[in-house]
Amino acid sequence: MPRQDRRVIMLADCQSFYASVEKSAHPEYKDRPLVVAGDPARRSGIILAACPLAKSYGITTAERLGEALAKCPDVVVVRPRMAEYIRVSLHITRILQSYTDLVEPYSIDEQFLDVTGSLDLFGSPETIARSIQSRVMDETGVYIRINQ
Repeated sequence: MPRQDRRVIMLADCQSFYASVEKSAHPEYKDRPLVVAGDPARRSGIILAACPLAKSYGITTAERLGEALAKCPDVVVVRPRMAEYIRVSLHITRILQSYTDLVEPYSIDEQFLDVTGSLDLFGSPETIARSIQSRVMDETGVYIRINQ
């Protein structure tokens, strides 16, 4: 089947987006469990994002901060910085748009892209996915999963 007859739609999904942005901004937390949550001083709020290391302690999104601290007293708690997450999300959108103009945001950390017309320019879907992952990691420090 010719390439033009086969649509290639991808989902770009950032892993633990808020936590990934914070880990990128704070390299000193690279090997530490980290969550983005309410007020660490008051031990209040809910977990908005947990890095994979924090998740390995059983910490989950939407869990109360106090419960997360009971599971992992050494977890790094970072207050949310929504303006920064929006900035990084828009940067990722610009990266995706450099591969195709058919980018449809689904949420702050998930976007659909149709790369059907880009295959002749950038290579196979797998090549495009690896290139996007590499650029997003290099430019933002965020790991992005690409599913087809």
